[in-house]
Amino acid sequence: MSESEIRADMQVLAGRFVHRGSNTDTERSAAEYIRDRLAQHCPDTEIDDFYSIDTPWLLFPAYYAEFTIVALVATWWPRVALCYGGAVFLAYLAEFLGYEVIGRFAPQYETQNVMAKFMAQKPSRLLVVMAHYDTGKKGPLEVPRMMPWLRALHFLLILCMAGVLFSCAVQAVGIPAFDAARYDVIIRWVAAGILLVAACALFLNVLMAEYERGANDNASGVAALISLAGRLAQNPIEHADVALVATGSNRTWMSGARHFLVTHKPDRETTYVVNIDSVGDGALHYTTAEGMLQLLQCSETIRKEAETVAPAYNLKPCVWRTACSDALIPLVRGYHAISVTALSKDAAAERRDTAAGVDVALIARAAGFAEALLRRLAPPC
Repeated sequence: MSESEIRADMQVLAGRFVHRGSNTDTERSAAEYIRDRLAQHCPDTEIDDFYSIDTPWLLFPAYYAEFTIVALVATWWPRVALCYGGAVFLAYLAEFLGYEVIGRFAPQYETQNVMAKFMAQKPSRLLVVMAHYDTGKKGPLEVPRMMPWLRALHFLLILCMAGVLFSCAVQAVGIPAFDAARYDVIIRWVAAGILLVAACALFLNVLMAEYERGANDNASGVAALISLAGRLAQNPIEHADVALVATGSNRTWMSGARHFLVTHKPDRETTYVVNIDSVGDGALHYTTAEGMLQLLQCSETIRKEAETVAPAYNLKPCVWRTACSDALIPLVRGYHAISVTALSKDAAAERRDTAAGVDVALIARAAGFAEALLRRLAPPC
């Protein structure tokens, strides 16, 4: 597919649509456009409807604020508080890693994936390429200068949760040195206070946030996905099925990627996932590890093939500190997965996140790399 077609897709996705917010009518309109574009190259294209929560940025503050309740309960029943707080802490960790715990009981709203399937006659592998098409909201806490601090701040919150639990354990067991100086009470309420402040800050951030246009993140990835569909239509991959999935509601904690894996249940040993995310500005990279809370190592099998293909497309390896990559869901669940992304040192890049501001040649190169990688991953004839 030519660069002019990529540019046209970008102008629609990040121009005609002011935003593609998760669970909104404009996200649905964008899904219908993507379906029509993919169907031009692959007749087996469909919209897969499902439901997701509205925003995790209201769910996570609820977890932080819950530790104030844990601290209060510990005043009278420290053992009960320890058990309850431990359950909340484990649920939070699971939720952050992409598993629905309390989130499954939150209000659900309609959203959708778009999937195009290239079916081989005798497939022995499934190659999945994902690119989320929705956009999120950004508030005052998500300005570029805050990004380098997010991981450290998150670890501080984890430490505070552990501090509350530690104080409950100390009081439950009864350590004289702590009891005399009341260190356990000091630790508990300082930690709970920090968590409550963080919950209020995130809540206010959600109230003040506005939708972003999302040209680079991630209309660029979707444009690369459509370009890849054109390449595969002209030169199909034999002996492997290929699923191109434009995932919806990535900003509601990778709901689209989770829905695909839950509903299709592909085999872990023979399924390979390539995620294309934010490839319109900066230098192209393939990931060796991803994650914010915990670094998850990308598939060694895919990494070796990526190393072989990368020099021809000028890609380098990187560790991607992110919390919302669609590759995180398959990685947590034990699938072979990797991401293709472009990293920029320009802090102003997000502020010019428009269709005119992305590098169309870079998107085409990302699509070319993805195609070459898929052909390396496909079993030999």
